[in-house]
Amino acid sequence: MRDQSRTPFFDAVQSYIGKHRAGLHMPGHMSGQGIHPRLKEFWGENVFLSDLTEVEGLDYLHRPIGVVKEAQELAAEAYGAIESFFLVNGSTVGNQAMILSTCDPNDRVIVQRNSHRSMYGALILNELRPIYLEAEEDRLLQFQTFPSKKTFARVLRDHPEAKTVFVTNPNYFGISSDIDYYVQKAHATGRRILVDEAHGSHFHFHPDLPKSAVDAGADMVVQSTHKTLSGLTQTSMLHLGSRRVDKELVRATLTMLESSSPSYILMTALDVARMQMATNGHDLLQRAIDLAEDARRRINNIEGLFAPGRERAHTEAVYDVDLTKLTVHVSRLGLTGFQVEEILNRDYNVEIELSDLENILAFITIGTPREAVEILIKALEDISRKRHGKTSTIAPPPPIPNIPEMVLFPFEAYYAKRERVRMEDSVGRIIAELVTPYPPGIPITVPGEVMTHECVDYMVFMRDHGADLQGIIDKTARYVQVVKER
Repeated sequence: MRDQSRTPFFDAVQSYIGKHRAGLHMPGHMSGQGIHPRLKEFWGENVFLSDLTEVEGLDYLHRPIGVVKEAQELAAEAYGAIESFFLVNGSTVGNQAMILSTCDPNDRVIVQRNSHRSMYGALILNELRPIYLEAEEDRLLQFQTFPSKKTFARVLRDHPEAKTVFVTNPNYFGISSDIDYYVQKAHATGRRILVDEAHGSHFHFHPDLPKSAVDAGADMVVQSTHKTLSGLTQTSMLHLGSRRVDKELVRATLTMLESSSPSYILMTALDVARMQMATNGHDLLQRAIDLAEDARRRINNIEGLFAPGRERAHTEAVYDVDLTKLTVHVSRLGLTGFQVEEILNRDYNVEIELSDLENILAFITIGTPREAVEILIKALEDISRKRHGKTSTIAPPPPIPNIPEMVLFPFEAYYAKRERVRMEDSVGRIIAELVTPYPPGIPITVPGEVMTHECVDYMVFMRDHGADLQGIIDKTARYVQVVKER
């Protein structure tokens, strides 16, 4: 076991800065000398001194032979992976690299329907033919979670031609599947399994959290270090968990997709975040879990609110729960989650992670101060008091639509000639856009599918109640792009 307290990349950056070299290289601000004084005063000097390039002694992300290589090897050992790659373009580039490095153009690939848009981008980039795994719905909280074991087994049985499986685990709200089952079933049928674990970068470091896909033996796993640990925004890692993938092809794919000028600030943050978790992760996460559990208990004593925890685990739609994700069901207040988020922001100076029709979501991480949680709880108590005796005027949402018929593959529709039509007039037309109400981030239509009345009704309802319809070019979300008819 290597000394996980070491930070080889961070140390090399500090050492280089200490040499005070006469710099005649990128970046153009030259160690902060060209930065406007206002920004320099606000940020301080070290951030600009650390914004380096592939100078002597600092190695290069896309051909690591020195300190980058050592830092990535330490990360692999810390996470129990065969090999780990630092990502500076977020988990988006990791998801796309996983798919592009394991699938050939025109391959059939089994993918979880309620996955991040980066997965759909990979389907289009590599001209792949998807087979969808439909997720179960948590009927209490009104969002989709993960495919049932029955669905997973059936789709794998019915499509022997597909040799790669892509799943998302956990979801945004921290709901986790039985990842052991997915991995074992995929491997037993001769398939590779790729896991978008963007919201689970902390799982490996505490036994009271759901199982990490790396520990379950998945072939490749992407994690967002910036989402639940201390990495800076855009920092992620891609872990190789088996020899079923070609690591050199993975590296080459990342080189093709990722910036050729990787941020040395972001790589430094990844190196230190790994060290922090490897040396003190359990204690830091225990504090976060305790803080979240205390908040959950107190919120459940507030009239009109419900903060679910692990008591709902081991059901068809909820196998396990990330205790650091604080979901609060608010609909019994007679308000939508969107409205509660707006009230928290406007009246109490509280910024949460997200809201949807029924819920709000707060992240409790290793960096969450207790004072922020106290402010949230007091604000929710106050909102509940003000809503006492008031009736709801919220119409129940329409059900999440069934997956529409696919008549073109996503890449065929994406590259086809398009035209713009009113959303209400798009029924029966082939959609050319990925339409994803956010939250919850579940694609309702994918390029190549035929728009239905149910899809339109759901999207209009979500739009009119505060959701952002992502993927639509039209900023008003009243028009959609469809394949132009001949």
